Amino acid sequence: MIIATALCIVIALYVQKYPETPASRPFIYMMLIGAGWTALYGLSIITIWYPLRLFFSMAMYIPSRLMAPAILFLALEYSGKERWITTKNVILILIIPVIAIIASMTSPWHNLFRYNFNLDTSGPIPILYYTPGPIFTLSNIYNAVVILGSLLIMLFSLRDRALKAQSTLLLIIGIFIPIIVEILFTNNITPIKGYNFAASTIVFTGGAYLVALMKYRLFGFVPIARSTVLEHISDLVVVFDNQAQIVDCNPAALQALGLNPKNYVGIPNDFVPEPWRSFFVAQAALGTGQRDVALNIKGENKVFDLSVKTIIDSHSRTLGTLFLLHDITSLRASEQQVQQLLEEKNLLLREVHHRIKNNMSVIASLLSLQSDTVQDDAAKTALQEARNRVQSMSVLYDRLYRSDGANEMPLDEYLSPLIDKLVAMFPIDPYINVEKHLEPIVLNARILFSLGIIVNELLTNALKYAFKRGERGTVRIIAESEGPRITVKVIDSGGRYQEPVNEGAQTGFGLQVVQLMARQIGASFAIQRAGVQVQETVATLSFTKA
Repeated sequence: MIIATALCIVIALYVQKYPETPASRPFIYMMLIGAGWTALYGLSIITIWYPLRLFFSMAMYIPSRLMAPAILFLALEYSGKERWITTKNVILILIIPVIAIIASMTSPWHNLFRYNFNLDTSGPIPILYYTPGPIFTLSNIYNAVVILGSLLIMLFSLRDRALKAQSTLLLIIGIFIPIIVEILFTNNITPIKGYNFAASTIVFTGGAYLVALMKYRLFGFVPIARSTVLEHISDLVVVFDNQAQIVDCNPAALQALGLNPKNYVGIPNDFVPEPWRSFFVAQAALGTGQRDVALNIKGENKVFDLSVKTIIDSHSRTLGTLFLLHDITSLRASEQQVQQLLEEKNLLLREVHHRIKNNMSVIASLLSLQSDTVQDDAAKTALQEARNRVQSMSVLYDRLYRSDGANEMPLDEYLSPLIDKLVAMFPIDPYINVEKHLEPIVLNARILFSLGIIVNELLTNALKYAFKRGERGTVRIIAESEGPRITVKVIDSGGRYQEPVNEGAQTGFGLQVVQLMARQIGASFAIQRAGVQVQETVATLSFTKA
């Protein structure tokens, strides 16, 4: 019994290294309770002084009545049913054991637990005879029911492949043997009268648990599943220890690796089939992290999202490595298909822009030819302005056709060539200088379309009406942004506008077009004179980028 007591204490101290592992705490309590019961029983059978023998006999029922609840809590946590261990349920489970303990410690004063004590020292072992009371009988029945239920819970947990069957069986055996002997002793079935062999069988319990702890890593590095979630996920989960031996796999990984579910624990990586053997070696060398990996498994190319993590215990000691592989083959194939469709869409869109640009170039050419055939100056001017408007749209679609985005582009890449083409169409005096100050603001094609028409009209007005023949001057086109606010200005140094022009004012056709385009993009528009010594005409368009 000394060996049994010491073995229980050593095992309890060893399992304390893994306080976060499910079921480890009730296991520790169970072993300490077993050590206490064995020690008290050993002291009681060697004591012949009646008062002390009676005290030990009463005290040993403290651990004896607490053993059944400890076994039940162990079974619940071990099988993943720890959600049942609530404060209310714990109190209900402990009611009868606590009553039995109180009744045992007060036995000399009532007949509820044990009474009519008589110490017989005539045999080799002093025997304390007693008459069982109702609480004693009730607590024995209660203990038997609770322990039987706990063993059934653990037996049913054998179906959970996330738990190690060998460890589960050893746990059951370690509980079953002393409990059966205790039941037999309670019914006076024992080889030596008066001696309870249950205390001695604790040695076998300790041996079984040592095997479970050392060989099958019970409560150590192999996690005890709290549910069967790991069993049903399609991700591959493989765990290696520090010696590159497999210590845990879920069913999906066992099937993928081609391992036998019954004897895969402890298999070194050197015995894992290819291509997995080389894969684990290479990925372990790369270290922890998350990355995409490609594997050819049985002639089929697979892509996995791999997570490699180091497993450490509560003392920051490295215990092994976890490999988690999520099959993303279909996802990557879908992404490639989407990318291909997107490229095809952009190609078609650029082709549409190209055709629109060509059609507009044809229209602009026809308008230009038509203007050459008319004699009326007003009609000629109208046709030329219409040609310029079409030309501005043609430039936009030409730039969109050449752009990778196909739906948006920097404002400067569009307006700069548009301004150059427009200036080239005007027979302006060489004394007129055109300056461009354009920021590379990326805008949607719809907004750029309106901006092109607006700049075309404003710049045309400036080149036609702002300066007298031979007069020196400058026209500046500015596009700038401040946060989400974008401002486009056309400024000429001619200063010919007499009155400010705001939205809604009576204007010519060109400015009506400008106001219409401004409304379409939600912009404010105004023309006003500025400056003291040098009068300038400033046309301002301001809007917020969507």
